[in-house]
Amino acid sequence: MAAGSGPHGNAAPAARRVSTPANAADALRAWDDVLDELEALRKPALRSLFELARVLKWTQDVLELGFPVDVHAMGEMAKDKIEELRSVLATLGPALANLRVTVRLLDAGESNASAARSSLETTRERSSAERARREVEARAHPITRHVLQTFGAQIKEIKTDV
Repeated sequence: MAAGSGPHGNAAPAARRVSTPANAADALRAWDDVLDELEALRKPALRSLFELARVLKWTQDVLELGFPVDVHAMGEMAKDKIEELRSVLATLGPALANLRVTVRLLDAGESNASAARSSLETTRERSSAERARREVEARAHPITRHVLQTFGAQIKEIKTDV
């Protein structure tokens, strides 16, 4: 058996590495990598808890996560899981080994005003934008227009796969 291969001949998965992000976009990508690692480690409960968190600040010293008003209960539970998250972060690179993780419950103003979005919120926003784009495309399609004109019909609903 070759070095680095599993018992069934499958190559061992490459170790995931995450470094300290330089900006908000990098922070979101790095946080997605952390969430993917939780999934890979078969920790779906931990992943589902922390995918609701917004990355408010990520420096070399601290990772500050915020939970909006509508998910405060999950934020309370996340406070009890910080050490478990820190142990996973420590495996993702030397830069994260001594990272201090804090969880903050955001008030209504912060929840609405914050530019930071959770992984779940970002995914929902992308899905919604894609759905809207596809609906506009379907309404503007020449065949759709022709059918509507020919039969004098109206579109009641457009279903998309997103």
